This record gives sequence, structure tokens and C-alpha cells, in this order.
Amino acid sequence: MTSNDSQSYPLVDTAVGTRLLLGFIADPVAVQRRLPPRWQIAPLPAFEALGLPAESQPNLLLAFHHLLLDQDAQGQALTDSGSRFLVFDIPAHHPDTGEHGLVHFQMFTGGAIPGRFRDALPAQVTHDYHLVEESTSTRISEVYQVLTSAGGLIEVQVTSQRGLLLRQTARVPNFPLWAAADPGIVRVYQEDSVQELLRNDFTGFNRVQDLAFRVTEPALADLFDGQQRLVAIWGNPHYMRKVFSPTSEPAHREEEHDF
Repeated sequence: MTSNDSQSYPLVDTAVGTRLLLGFIADPVAVQRRLPPRWQIAPLPAFEALGLPAESQPNLLLAFHHLLLDQDAQGQALTDSGSRFLVFDIPAHHPDTGEHGLVHFQMFTGGAIPGRFRDALPAQVTHDYHLVEESTSTRISEVYQVLTSAGGLIEVQVTSQRGLLLRQTARVPNFPLWAAADPGIVRVYQEDSVQELLRNDFTGFNRVQDLAFRVTEPALADLFDGQQRLVAIWGNPHYMRKVFSPTSEPAHREEEHDF
């Protein structure tokens, strides 16, 4: 897929929301086994923009989302997509095609199953957000808790002091994600977002005052084996996203889940 290809894709859905992102360096063997055949872990230019050089970039990305609005291409609300969810992505490239971006391999959601990337599992996702402004300072405490249908837990608690906010606006669709379950599914994002860097271990930048993270989900045990390193934290207090794709993937299947 070239950039010209993606710019010819039709609009399939849009979203407005907030998200918190954690970048880990995990066991490369465990990460690689979640990629489709021929795909390989690779540095991502978007991480370089955060001040992370190729050799210090995460190979595993957790993105906690809370959508305020989710709509189809005609502007109708997508009520089955789930407003809070957690996704797992791997920065990767395909050496034969030159395709380069994120490979989406897992999602936990209270919304539709199996999701547009065909990898969603049912979960109860809660999001707690507190903001306190005093004079010129802003203190934020945020908690995401994901209770999976397998009885596992994924939880992050972050307290930080707000720093510089940057606005990033893409003029064209420029950020592709492929489905690990079916690499024929590709969704290309065009975003207008507010970005806030909270922590970068490479440069020593750190606005985080308190942090707790734990995972007890059995399916993720090889990724979070105690040797993983959290190397970057950043957030989007606000983002607006347009999604373009050659096909419009429904988020649900016929049968319902009970979790």
C-alpha cells in the first residue's frame, strides 16, 4: 500500500475521544509471534517525533481509549462499537511490500465482538479521570481498569503534572493499521489531536508523579513476564479521527456475548 493508495480509500467512520498510550519494550520473540507471516518488528517515525530514536523505541503499544463520539461515514452514531476499550499494537513493516505502520493484534472492549480488526475480546472497561487546576498548574489523575472475560486484569494508574500541549493535524490519511488476524484488513487514520508527552525514558523527561501498572491476563503472560520495560507514556486529551479503508468492516457478528 502506498500513500496514494490510502488517499483513494473511502471514509468509513469517524471518532472523537481521549486516550492514554503506554510504550513498552517486551520480549521480541513474544511480540513477533503475534505478527502475521513476513511482518517484522520495526521502528516507527511517529515514535521518533516523540524523541525516541530507533534503538530505544517500544515494540509494544497499549492504547486506552475513551470515545465521546463514534460515527459512520454518514454521521450516524455507532452504538455497538463501545466507548471505552484497550488495544494492543506492534510497530512493524512488511519487507516485501514496504508497508509500514502498526499491526493491531488484540482489543478488550465492552462493545461489539469481534471488532473491526477481528481480534476483540469482551471486557468491562472503566475510566476514572480527575483534573485539578490551581493558578498556573494542572494536576491530572487517571485510571483505566480492564476486567477480561477470562478473569484477568489490566490496570494503569497515572498521576501527572500537565506540561506543554502540542496540536498535530494531518492533512491527508497517513497512519495505517493492519489487522494481525487478517492483514487484508487495513484502516488508515487521519487525525487532528492534542498531544501531551508525559514520560520519555531515553531523554529523561518525566511529568509523571505517581504510576502503577499491572497485568494478570493469562493470554498476555509472555509479554508481561516481569522483564518488560515501560519506556514512554503519552496522551491525547482530545483527538478527532477520520478512518479510511478499502472495505467497511462491521464491528459485530450475529451472536452476542454476555460479559
